[in-house]
Amino acid sequence: MQRVLILLFGIVAYLVFLPTFLYFIAFVGNLQTTALAERLPALAWLVPYSVSYGRDGGPAALAATINLGLIALFGLQHSVMARSGFKDWLKRMLPAPAERSVYVLVSSLLLILLFWQWRPIGPVLWSPEPGLGRSVLWALFAIGFGITFVSTWLIDHFDLFGLRQSWNGFRGRPPQPPGFVTPLFYRIVRHPLYLGFLIAFWSVPHVTLGHVLFAGGMTVYILIGVWLEERGLERYLGEDYRMYRRQVPKLLPLPGRRWRGRPEGAVEQ
Repeated sequence: MQRVLILLFGIVAYLVFLPTFLYFIAFVGNLQTTALAERLPALAWLVPYSVSYGRDGGPAALAATINLGLIALFGLQHSVMARSGFKDWLKRMLPAPAERSVYVLVSSLLLILLFWQWRPIGPVLWSPEPGLGRSVLWALFAIGFGITFVSTWLIDHFDLFGLRQSWNGFRGRPPQPPGFVTPLFYRIVRHPLYLGFLIAFWSVPHVTLGHVLFAGGMTVYILIGVWLEERGLERYLGEDYRMYRRQVPKLLPLPGRRWRGRPEGAVEQ
């Protein structure tokens, strides 16, 4: 019975995550106010709140304080729950195959809280007229989220969001830790998933002061998260990851910097 419950919990956590991620795209891009809403009228009620529209923001200082608190809460949860020490503690409290699904569910719920309580802050700082410039920005926005989504599949989408662990637990299989792989984007930057987010956050055509606060706060969280994640990866993967760090840039692709594999004759330490 426990195996069935773990599998059902993993499925529920994923089914909460998926619409939350889709809403996140609409939230960042204010899609309910764009021409897309003319083709999809449901966006107007499906996306009541976004980073620049939706509710009365109130006094700017109070709104900024609330918004920064929401970003900090989201970042703190990710930073704490992603650490190996917390994972080990949670696995002692819960069945190990459910650990990742708990992380996914809590992350999704905190994002929903951010959507619900976010306060838009004016004024509009940047909003080019329809034309080439605006089209380029929308293309970058789509490319950014596209890179993020594709990156989850490159490293094992179902493992990243807890479904593989739940399925293995249901089948009674032992945990299968992910190995060291560097497919496609991972050969030119170490963190393409985060790079995709950064591109999307900073490419929205309609930019308000509140959006700058959101993008800036999330950028700080990502940079801290990358630093913490790299420490964990180096402990887990050892010399393979240290060699990978020496060859491949962290977030920005650079000419001549790409993963070429372990040099001939190198031995694992």
